[in-house]
Amino acid sequence: AAERLQPPAAASALPSYPPCSRISLAMCSGTSEGGDQRGTGFGGVWTARDDFVARRRRTKWCRSATGGVKSDADACVAKAAAPPRLYVDNKTIIREVADVCELRKGDHCMIAINLVRCLSPMLDYLVSCMGSIELIYFYHHFIMVDDVASVDEQGVPRTQSGDLAELVEYANTIPEALVEVQERSSGSWWRWPMAAARFLLDKSRCQRSTLADYGDTKHLYRVVEPMTPEDRARIVDEAMRIVDSAETYNVLWNNCEHLSNHISRGNFTSPNMHFGVWSICRALLFLLGYICLHTLGGACYDRFCVSKPLGAIIAYHVFATAPVVLQALVTFAVGTRSVWRQHCQSLINRDDCFHLLGKEFGRMIVAGGSAAAAISVMPEMTWHTKQYALTGLLCVAAYLLSDVVYNILAHAVMRLVFIPVWGKVWLIGPSGPETGKKQD
Repeated sequence: AAERLQPPAAASALPSYPPCSRISLAMCSGTSEGGDQRGTGFGGVWTARDDFVARRRRTKWCRSATGGVKSDADACVAKAAAPPRLYVDNKTIIREVADVCELRKGDHCMIAINLVRCLSPMLDYLVSCMGSIELIYFYHHFIMVDDVASVDEQGVPRTQSGDLAELVEYANTIPEALVEVQERSSGSWWRWPMAAARFLLDKSRCQRSTLADYGDTKHLYRVVEPMTPEDRARIVDEAMRIVDSAETYNVLWNNCEHLSNHISRGNFTSPNMHFGVWSICRALLFLLGYICLHTLGGACYDRFCVSKPLGAIIAYHVFATAPVVLQALVTFAVGTRSVWRQHCQSLINRDDCFHLLGKEFGRMIVAGGSAAAAISVMPEMTWHTKQYALTGLLCVAAYLLSDVVYNILAHAVMRLVFIPVWGKVWLIGPSGPETGKKQD
């Protein structure tokens, strides 16, 4: 692993290789077209980082307005800073990184999770854009262990000494996974099922990677938190210690978020998993309420009852409507408390604070209210249309769909109206001090 992470040779001396987007047998075996060169991925797999260092293409972090790349002296091109957002736990505030040169060692960073990363640069970019407008609710986490001092003309983040900026993470890609399964199966196809099963139990490795590996992911996010130089040094030391003695990866009990939170905060937890478990539980409650409505109410109507099945309707609303209303209220209350506390700590400025409060209040009213209203009218729709499967599916997905629509509308207004016209996202009163942008 240490050998893989050594700084590459001069770019001009590197030959051309097939890019990461072209999955081939030669690529998965880690060889170039000539069969004598290997990439820096597991088993010699050619990665996106190799493309950038070999000067075959550029990262998404260093493009000028005309589509070209600026000189090395001013290669760090910062895009317009987006306002912060609440993480899925409604307690943590994250902010999109406008300039990768602002990243410092110890930063807890994340990207929208991409299960097919490195299959196609265009696909990686699309997933990143979906995450930027909050259409993806799960994130991949990592810890920076280097300061990003500059970005070269290919858009590759580098340290003060010119080495590639590194991070610590649990990670893997599909091309690397194929090579690993092939090695575990000793090249025998009949051993692949057993090798793949063993791989799924430990499908990621705790390793030191480079930020350039995510060069096709334009949108990076950093946790907004107070941090002293001593805190940063402690985090880097802890990351280096853990990378050599990390436990086996487990998507539920020991994933990349567990690792990053443990290193940065000493708190071994994964709000992503909590969010996923609650979403499943909410869907099960919806189904339970719908079953009560279908069995009790349907049976009553089959017997030509004079009045509506009141018991079935009450049970339906208890299991289906009430969880959505409670989630909307609790989410807003917890988010408001967290946003105000971080504003009082000067981690975010006045405009960002009121933007987040207004955005989450709108989410409670629009997303929560519309989902609750849609779920509440499902019984009447079910009894009139008799489309039990369709109405049940709409019931289960109502909250998610309303939240997705709200995120699209909120980002459209923010990115197409507020920021281009007024240059800010909160228009009432004078702008507050520009605090919370850097965490040095």
